[in-house]
Amino acid sequence: MFRGLLTPRWVGLTIVMLIAVVACVFLGLWQLGVAQDEGRKEAVSAAAALPRAPLPEVATPHSAFQAEFSNRPVSVTGTYAAELGFVVPDRRLGGRVGSWVVTPLETSAGTVAVLRGFVDGTPTTAPPPPAGTVTVLGTLGPGESPRSGPPLPDGQRRGIDLAQLVNEWPGDLYNVVLLASSESGQAGAHADPVLARVPPPEADAPLNLKNLAYAVQWWVFGLFAIWMWWKMFRAEQQPADPEPAAPREDAHA
Repeated sequence: MFRGLLTPRWVGLTIVMLIAVVACVFLGLWQLGVAQDEGRKEAVSAAAALPRAPLPEVATPHSAFQAEFSNRPVSVTGTYAAELGFVVPDRRLGGRVGSWVVTPLETSAGTVAVLRGFVDGTPTTAPPPPAGTVTVLGTLGPGESPRSGPPLPDGQRRGIDLAQLVNEWPGDLYNVVLLASSESGQAGAHADPVLARVPPPEADAPLNLKNLAYAVQWWVFGLFAIWMWWKMFRAEQQPADPEPAAPREDAHA
């Protein structure tokens, strides 16, 4: 039966079917990517639209990081423990290569890791934070997983590993990272000209259902093309029904 596929007509139809299927697969994948991007944008927009709240009203120390915490605007007031700050080298921001500056902020409710900003290069010590009581505005993000590698000099870490910091920093540690957008103290707003603020990380988000439906629709079209090709081929290969035999005349009629 499959010898019929070797005819010029069916070779051409098979190529057309394969092209249609490949096109449907890639169009579906493209719509899936759009669904992910749109879902992420919606999640970021929804979180950013929430009113800024004091950190203790959003999270508690040692509690698990929740998906809805990502990009949540918060404020927190406390005192920086400058001697416990560190830099995270080999980070990038807008094509620049440098380091993150991280400092613990001690509050009455607990300690929170503050990503104060980005600095070019790899400084031997973190730029000093403002002294005294400081109010930090920013958005929340998760901590980072442990990263292996050779030992780093004092004052440097490979990432913001909260599971490690909880054993080294004083007080109860919040299981979040605060990406600072502004700092203000008794002397007013503090803006370190060396530091560039780090934008919120991309949040895990549900897929946009509209674009996800488009992706599924394209894949269904691909399956339909395969089904139609197979149905046409089988129909052509089926033997034609024989014509009914003429009734025999009775020789003695």
